[in-house]
Amino acid sequence: KMGQHQDWLKEYIKSNDEFIQPVSRRNEVLGFLDNPLGDLCISRPKERLPWGIPLPFDEDYVTYVWFDALINYISAHGSLDEVKKSGFWPANHHLLGKDILTTHAVYWSTMLKAIGLDPAHNLFAHGWWTVNGQKMSKSIGNVVEPNHLVDQFGVDTIRYFLLREVPFGMDGDFSHKALIGRINSDLANNLGNLLNRTISMMKRYHDNVVPEPTDPTEDADLKEEFRSGIDDVHKLYSELAYNKILERIWVLVDTTNKYIDKNGPWNLVKSDEGKQRLATVMYNAAECLRVISLLVYPFMPGSAAKMMQQLGIETSIEEQGLESLKTWGGLKPGTTVQPGPQLFPRIEDKEAVKILAALESPAEESKEKPSAAKVEGICDQVLIDDFMKIDLRTGRIIEAEKVKKSKKLIQLKVDIGTETRQVLAGIAESYEPDELVGRTIILVANLKPVKLMGIESQGMLLAASDNGKIVLAGFEPEPGKGIRVR
Repeated sequence: KMGQHQDWLKEYIKSNDEFIQPVSRRNEVLGFLDNPLGDLCISRPKERLPWGIPLPFDEDYVTYVWFDALINYISAHGSLDEVKKSGFWPANHHLLGKDILTTHAVYWSTMLKAIGLDPAHNLFAHGWWTVNGQKMSKSIGNVVEPNHLVDQFGVDTIRYFLLREVPFGMDGDFSHKALIGRINSDLANNLGNLLNRTISMMKRYHDNVVPEPTDPTEDADLKEEFRSGIDDVHKLYSELAYNKILERIWVLVDTTNKYIDKNGPWNLVKSDEGKQRLATVMYNAAECLRVISLLVYPFMPGSAAKMMQQLGIETSIEEQGLESLKTWGGLKPGTTVQPGPQLFPRIEDKEAVKILAALESPAEESKEKPSAAKVEGICDQVLIDDFMKIDLRTGRIIEAEKVKKSKKLIQLKVDIGTETRQVLAGIAESYEPDELVGRTIILVANLKPVKLMGIESQGMLLAASDNGKIVLAGFEPEPGKGIRVR
């Protein structure tokens, strides 16, 4: 009885700004709830879905996948009473793809309400990655294999790029060129160079030993900037604003580089008075790096550990903990630094060209070379009144599965705003079900229903056939659901 909880859910979303994020997704769910919610059918015929979870009260039916799957979030803890006592629910953050937001924000929330449990404190719907402006697709041949990227650039580099490049929750565009740009600018030229120059000067001016600061009260502005930065980072975690967290950390990296440039250790070493100041500058630069390594650890754990190693700090980052950020001076004077290789080697232009060619050529080779398409002749003319009888609507595919014993048919659930239609489409040879979910298509909405292989189809998708390859009609950017196409 999902509809019984519609008014409660709308009010709950409106009164809890943090419940659904980003804001655009929150508005999307509220728009969905402007339409009446009906009952949710939680069963499917077993003869059609033999792999489903059997219903305990009818052996001819199995459980609707979005009903039994959602329950798994809490059933791992046992009975309802055990769930309430576990302390694990409600979750602080529930991360999900934007294409399954409705099932979680509406279905799951009302299911929880019906059994007396609160929804998660926050549902955060993340976006999708495109590649050079195109949706990632096996049929296009532009899928980026993350394991290959890790082999080429290292896991920490890829983690940094993916979390830094795009605001979390929004769609992002991936390109190998942008990745190499981030490696060179942010990692090699900035953070990597800061570590390398600091350790090198520690070796040159202090025989690899972290000096005692001559005056610990100096450089109050630097220390205040770091205290402020640490506070900002902690606050941004509650918003899951990972790109902003990294931006703020890199402000501290820039601050440290500017601090070194302003004080010029290479000049201070030339006089006895300067050497007194040099000890403080070099200690503070190393302490800045200790703090930065702690802050980047959740994003780049391997790199953070290497930074600590070069700083000569043997205590693990886990043992140091966040508490060590509260007090300036965690790095003990007298510690011996351990010069090592460059943390992030710069990728020079000639090398970048070779890398890009090697990475992009497999995708080009995987694309089938199109042959000349046979163009059909134009059909007989029709009057505008006849054309307007065809009701074309935008719809979003919310479910997709192959029809058993059929090589071509895929069974779809299409949300057209006012209702959800069941549609059979002969596109299985061109599309995998998982790449259809979340896609906006054009549906012939007033086509008389027909049965195919015993399953009713309530509409038809618009598509083109290019030498036997089906290409669905769509939009860029995508419009809302249920909009009439003219």
